[in-house]
Amino acid sequence: MLLHRLLLLGGGLLAALGGEAQRLERPRVPARQLACTIEPIAREHYQGEPIIFRVRIQNKADSALTLVYALEGSDALFRAPAAYFVARQLRPAQLPAAGIRCGTVAGLDSTDFVTLSPQASFNPLLKVAQVNFLIPQIYPTLPAGDYEITFHYATLEPEQGPWMGNGTYWPEQGGQSPETLRARHWAAMRRQLRRVPRVSLQSNPVRVHVEPARPSAAQLGHE
Repeated sequence: MLLHRLLLLGGGLLAALGGEAQRLERPRVPARQLACTIEPIAREHYQGEPIIFRVRIQNKADSALTLVYALEGSDALFRAPAAYFVARQLRPAQLPAAGIRCGTVAGLDSTDFVTLSPQASFNPLLKVAQVNFLIPQIYPTLPAGDYEITFHYATLEPEQGPWMGNGTYWPEQGGQSPETLRARHWAAMRRQLRRVPRVSLQSNPVRVHVEPARPSAAQLGHE
């Protein structure tokens, strides 16, 4: 069984994310030109606590490549790039029910792109993991049991809309209308997105054992 925290918010999500359809002409690179690896930071893992991984994507190509950091909603496939963990159960356990997620996700800007020189690497989760309340959403949070975990990263989305997010507010500025400012921003992002190659990556598998929830301080005090 695969645990993939993919939540449904109802129909029309991609339309809400995108506005006008803008298909991106982008090159596709073989997955072998990029290496994706993960390793857990801690040795012990407990039920209900996020399992934090170091995630590394390395450029194995002979030339520089431009990629995009995972952003709010990437883990739930609300937006591009896709960036999520999959946990395969090695023995039966009762999986938690999917929670409710807000469908509003932050917009895309130039700081969300990273250019990797040959042999350089980056952590695609670096930016989104700085938001504390998102950590239990982006990293596996599992009941007690044994799992094999992989990380997946993909830039295959052909339309511009799902890359852009839907939480950007455009106030009038310098006599320019919100519509004009938004159009200029979309055009600038489209130029940058065209440099992002189409690729789908899967990391090495990591096996973890998740213990029952660790005892609370109150429980420890009564032992």
